[in-house]
Amino acid sequence: MINANKFFKYFFGYGVALFPLLLLVGPLISEIFLILLIIFATYSTITEKNYKYFNNKFFIFFLILYLIVLFSTLLNFHGFDNSKSAIFYLRIPIFAISVWYILDKLEILNKKILFFYIAFFLIIILDSLIQYYTGNNILGQEILRGRISSFFGEELILGGFIMRLIPIFLVYIIINGDFNEKKINYFYLALISLSCLIVYLSGERTSFALLILLFFTMYFVIKHLRKFIIYTIILFTLLAIAISQVKISDDVDPAKRMFQKSLAQITGKGQEQYEEYKKKIFNKVYIFSHDHHGHYVLSYKMFKDHPIIGTGVKGFRYLCRNKIYILEKNDGCSTHPHNTYVQILVSTGLIGFTILLIGFGYILKTIFVCRREISKTNVFDRYLVSQGIIVSAIFVNLWPIVPSGNFFNNWLSMLYFYPIGFYLYLRFKNEKKKIS
Repeated sequence: MINANKFFKYFFGYGVALFPLLLLVGPLISEIFLILLIIFATYSTITEKNYKYFNNKFFIFFLILYLIVLFSTLLNFHGFDNSKSAIFYLRIPIFAISVWYILDKLEILNKKILFFYIAFFLIIILDSLIQYYTGNNILGQEILRGRISSFFGEELILGGFIMRLIPIFLVYIIINGDFNEKKINYFYLALISLSCLIVYLSGERTSFALLILLFFTMYFVIKHLRKFIIYTIILFTLLAIAISQVKISDDVDPAKRMFQKSLAQITGKGQEQYEEYKKKIFNKVYIFSHDHHGHYVLSYKMFKDHPIIGTGVKGFRYLCRNKIYILEKNDGCSTHPHNTYVQILVSTGLIGFTILLIGFGYILKTIFVCRREISKTNVFDRYLVSQGIIVSAIFVNLWPIVPSGNFFNNWLSMLYFYPIGFYLYLRFKNEKKKIS
């Protein structure tokens, strides 16, 4: 048993279970909790002399990646700011290990937490729809640049947040026995479909594309969820068609943003010129958007100058204004290259990039292993199915060919590593079950 009183059990147990919701409050609260969690979990493992959480290949992998990041940054010193970011980034992989520890020691995958997630999804769905139809959400926050953001206000990250939270929500549903392949719970079907609708209405094209990839991956891995996934896609499609018939204005048009703007953007033409250029689309086509194309060209130039160990954390933003890297038409300068793999390649060179590819390869292998294990049994194993969901989520998070946020951003890193903690818990729990 965990060596903590009831208060600590509730504080850390519920804190870990509801951690994604803490991010809504702002980075400060979630950062404080993260630090307290790390201290508690590390201290507890030492006092219990239970070192399995840190003495395993997963943490060693994270540690190697961290050391490469740190070495590259210190070798390419750009000031205290980037060195500080590199040094303290170790807390992020330890955060994943701490999540695993709490899940392993405390019974937090329970119906009480499921109730909180149901309430949250209902509230954010309602708030988003109110904002979509009226122009303001419950708190009076207006639509920004034609995109709904709900409680995130000026931060246009609603779609990405919900997309990454759906797998966690599904795990709580399945673990608590409220769903299986023979009994479709229509309440959860509606809730998940409406959540997908909110991702669509947010206008976040990358998040919507990753959501599609998530359902495709889960369909491939988990035979027990295929009927549920098909029903979800059908219901979402009907909802999207229905809601598009009534909209507040032409400025809030997710279909136009998802498809027409994407098409216009990859041709290097403005949205307002879409009709003029849509027939000439193949005149000039970029693999990514015109803006991202500039980031990647600039990144390649930096990589050629720093091929082995890279430029270090935040090296891209410090070097991109250097006259030797400025591009004539699109300078490509930004805080980061807007792609995780490109960012790791620029920041840590071939060494760090190779480690990242190994990690992606392992997840890809796990996808097939998990699919095989699930296919072998006709029993609806809640924990094995949950592992398949989380592996699918991690796979989508690491999908290489999409624009992404800053890998070293605290908010994004927490969302990346949070499901890894769930995976470690489910992985070792399922291995223990096989042995017994």
